[in-house]
Amino acid sequence: MSERYYVCDKDNKDNKDLIYGYLDFHELEKGFKFKPQNKISYDGVEISNLVLVKPALIKKVLKKKTKKKLDAYIAYLMAMLNDSDDDDEGSLALIIDDIDRYKNMIINKYSKFLDKAYIRSLLKKVTVIEKNFQDKLDELVEEKTHYRSR
Repeated sequence: MSERYYVCDKDNKDNKDLIYGYLDFHELEKGFKFKPQNKISYDGVEISNLVLVKPALIKKVLKKKTKKKLDAYIAYLMAMLNDSDDDDEGSLALIIDDIDRYKNMIINKYSKFLDKAYIRSLLKKVTVIEKNFQDKLDELVEEKTHYRSR
């Protein structure tokens, strides 16, 4: 299978020799870059890297991607919260730090492409989970201090 590439030449915009097309380099810098995770093998075009430039398409893809990731992350965190064996302060503190890291990733990575209301709703969902973990950590600390005072 022959490989095809779109040529991106930021210095020479009048290049008429291009076979497959011309893309403006500055538009690619503004686009959302990702690697498709298609695990299905088929005879056709294989895409290793993709840059979305159209804002409407970026929003649609990112909303779908963030919803899927957030649902999986929340399910994982809720399983951790309901796990009765996880009564260690250190592990709960690590989970809270991981949630904080996830919130920062949402703000830094997606706020450039998604509207503020959607980002706010994502952060609100994560904050509710973070509050549950913080409450569980506070209860654990209170139980240990109460036990020690006796």
